[in-house]
Amino acid sequence: MKKSVLAFAALSLVSGLAAAQSSVTVYGIMDLAVRNLKGADSMTQLVNEGRSASRLGFRGVEDIGGGLKAGFNIEHGVVPDTGEAGSPFWGRRATVSLMGSFGEIRLGRHKLSDRTIVDDFDPFGTSGMASIDRIYSSLSGGYVNRSDNQIAYYLPAMGSFYGSFDTSLGEGTDANKANTFRLGYKDKALHLSAAYGQHGSGNKLKTGTLGAAYDFGTFALSGMYTKSERGALDQDIINLGATVKMGQGKLILSFAKADGNATGTGAIAGKQINDAKLLALGYDYAMSKRTTLYTTVAKVDNNGATTFSLGGTKGVAAPRAATATSNAGDSTGYEVGIRHSF
Repeated sequence: MKKSVLAFAALSLVSGLAAAQSSVTVYGIMDLAVRNLKGADSMTQLVNEGRSASRLGFRGVEDIGGGLKAGFNIEHGVVPDTGEAGSPFWGRRATVSLMGSFGEIRLGRHKLSDRTIVDDFDPFGTSGMASIDRIYSSLSGGYVNRSDNQIAYYLPAMGSFYGSFDTSLGEGTDANKANTFRLGYKDKALHLSAAYGQHGSGNKLKTGTLGAAYDFGTFALSGMYTKSERGALDQDIINLGATVKMGQGKLILSFAKADGNATGTGAIAGKQINDAKLLALGYDYAMSKRTTLYTTVAKVDNNGATTFSLGGTKGVAAPRAATATSNAGDSTGYEVGIRHSF
């Protein structure tokens, strides 16, 4: 009897230690907004991603000893206005990692290093109708955010310095190839970062971005410059932003200007097709640590034959919503929404 009790106690102790060495977290965001857009046409919508893309994720870390940890992270998009799941199901992230004093080696699908810098320095976090990516052009090719078959390395903690490098294997599809990196410095107030990437093969899309931000306490300022090139085509984007704390709320301001050298053909011959300005103003009110009410007003002012829209565009001929603009037309909108994280 005593032996049985001792064996049970030892087994319980081992199980407890094993549980203490590993953990799994369920997390997510639900974000919905009522949005009104006007361009060549108009529409009122209930939309996902006013401040953050809605998502559901699972992540875990296991201490495997010797100063090493293994981890995983799977995350898929949720479309709460219709109840659908994002496609592909784990399209936001699906990775496994090995971590230690050397840093982190991460394998799978996730964001590219030259995209994360844009997320960090856009005052609206590249979410919602005020996202700076509304005036980014793919320069007659694919728009790059995440990549499949990615091998990435993240530098170990080095005070305020950080960095990452990644390569994406095409696996027979040259357009899926990518090589990007990012280096930065971030302390309590100052944040500086630079990133560069090459996407595809042959006629590659090349992107370089510089970002800087400073938090003065009651308000913060940020600036970002991105240059994209594909063959003879290029586009330069400058973004300036500010956030002002107001009790439980904050005011967000953003101005961005895009200049490209591409011109149209046929009926729009000689007219610029990648030039625009984006102006946005937002207000967030924190009801709690996890729940925020927000509102945004924004406007895209197109030049030449450009047709960027607040409804979303990844190039001149690829609107993501029915509210595309006519040549050189404006796109305006406002929204009111709620964001809840868990």
